[in-house]
Amino acid sequence: MPFPYTKCRFCDYKTDVKCNLIRHQNTKHKDKLFENNESKQTVQNDIPNVQNVCPNEQNVCPNVQNVCPNVQNVCPMCFKTYKTKRHLNKHKTLCKGIDELTCSKCMTSFTTRSAKHKHIKRNNCSARSVIHYHNKNIQNIIQNQNIYNTTNNTNNTNNLIINNFGSERIDHISQDDIVKMLTSGLNTVPLYIKKKHFDKNFPENNNIKYSNDNKCQVLEDNCWQEKDIGLLSTNLMKDNTEVLLMYCDNNEIQLLNEIDDIEKYEHIRNKLFIVYNKSDNQKYNAVLTKIKELIKSSTVEIEN
Repeated sequence: MPFPYTKCRFCDYKTDVKCNLIRHQNTKHKDKLFENNESKQTVQNDIPNVQNVCPNEQNVCPNVQNVCPNVQNVCPMCFKTYKTKRHLNKHKTLCKGIDELTCSKCMTSFTTRSAKHKHIKRNNCSARSVIHYHNKNIQNIIQNQNIYNTTNNTNNTNNLIINNFGSERIDHISQDDIVKMLTSGLNTVPLYIKKKHFDKNFPENNNIKYSNDNKCQVLEDNCWQEKDIGLLSTNLMKDNTEVLLMYCDNNEIQLLNEIDDIEKYEHIRNKLFIVYNKSDNQKYNAVLTKIKELIKSSTVEIEN
């Protein structure tokens, strides 16, 4: 089919074939074609579409919350700031209170993720409290004290964030510790609870405080809640006895090697079952009393 434009735009050349015309212009009039294209682009840039000149008001004047993050949207554990409350809440469910280049067990900071990964893979570091963590950017953040006044500071002492009840870290409890606990008779469960909640070297776990009149304060959802010491002690005994039984099941071979006595190991397991199932009231009440005394002996004050 003959091409409708048979004449060249720049000279008298004529043809009925489209490809011949294109070849001619590209060969004979390359500079003119280039200048023509540049001219079109300039006009397009000078007179852009109205939609591009006057974009939607939402894009021109975005929400202030998105432009200038609200000072309240600061994670109280690692001090990261977020543009919206939704992003902050999502982060807080995963936050460990330290930055991503710090080992959450020994609080050693690294310059690269690769170095941290190699360190964790070796798995030979010793647990240290979060009080040993030093955020390099923290001094720049805490200059604005208003940020922290908007957060729940009832569980924050000297920038220490206490873990909520049920979210305690237990990486500081070694297998040697557990073996000693398991071989300590009726003190097994109370000793585990003491190491978990009342270890002075890990104050971030001190989320149980005794007040008075058999009442306790327990940190739940970042707020101190009043609990009856009897009910709390019962729940602590049941939950932690179950944890120790599961530990025995998952580490039976290692424990047998440590204890080196099958009959003694079976006796330990039976003792835990007795406490868990309340099959011996005397032993059950004896352990329960030890847990209550442990709670009453806690001396860390609660901030009002």
